[in-house]
Amino acid sequence: MQDKNTKYVVGSLKKFDNVTQKFYQLSSDCLQNSPAPSPDQYNLFTPILPLAHPIHRQTYSQWKYSMFVNTIFRRKRGRNLFLLPIGPFPESITETAVAGRRLWDFLKDFSSAFFLGLDVHILPEVSLENINCTKRVHKKTNQMQVLVGDLFLYLQKMCPADGYSVIGVSWTDLYPSEDLNFVLGEASFVHGSAVISFGRFEPKLYEDGLRVRECGSEGEDERAVMLLKLIKSLCHETCHLFGLSHCVFFQCLMNESSSMDQAFGQPLFLCPVCLRKLQKMCKFDIRERYLTLRDMLLKCCEEVESRYFVNSANWLDKCLSFLDNHDEAERS
Repeated sequence: MQDKNTKYVVGSLKKFDNVTQKFYQLSSDCLQNSPAPSPDQYNLFTPILPLAHPIHRQTYSQWKYSMFVNTIFRRKRGRNLFLLPIGPFPESITETAVAGRRLWDFLKDFSSAFFLGLDVHILPEVSLENINCTKRVHKKTNQMQVLVGDLFLYLQKMCPADGYSVIGVSWTDLYPSEDLNFVLGEASFVHGSAVISFGRFEPKLYEDGLRVRECGSEGEDERAVMLLKLIKSLCHETCHLFGLSHCVFFQCLMNESSSMDQAFGQPLFLCPVCLRKLQKMCKFDIRERYLTLRDMLLKCCEEVESRYFVNSANWLDKCLSFLDNHDEAERS
């Protein structure tokens, strides 16, 4: 029988099989008064304690109601995600290949795994010069930046009729307003579009306009850092397009971040509360999705030296062990 804590954060689980129910029941850990290992000792998810005030929370039921209200008078969207490269890109990026796939094809494959159940497509590259948007030069980095809000309407118009949303991917740095330094990415649920930048020049990492170090790069392959920025920013902002707010329940991909270091240190995966919302949208099987993501990460590990990718693949192994062991218990 489902306990009230689990029902509060992830809604009713009656329609799921027993193994999936047990997985989602791990969500109740975030409502404990003090950190404690899960009964199965898997420790898959780390709760953020003490739990944030209810005004900052978005439970599954709250998300579901919000999606109903926000979409009731809107046209029904398709089940296709479109990625739009916004150039120019440096030659090192255009020539990058991962697991024998050019960067954009790899990005498509990873997005297809993360949002399993949806179709992901790559649109032809467009030039930033052909987009009417506000630009500035950052005082410390001397790098050009683009006002992110100016891109949403353009991206919305670029969305094909059968698309759910368009996500612009740029190398050029972004900023949200005149009084703020930068933003890694931003999504507009109203426009059904988002934009991310993975060529981010972190002002804190500069001295006299010269780069001091690459954020999060200590002990990491430079390509690994670039790939991490790309896939984490892309998946985070795309989840916003599905109505997911910043997560305050667990350490999660959907946690809010205010710096590159903070964003780099966050998990690559969703907590059970956020996963429940995404599963509702994509209709995937949890185990199949984790297997597909694991295959993608193993391909990354073959290409670049990264403790982060290795640890992420190991975490997926733990999740799969949890599901397999409980499945065996159900059969015995």
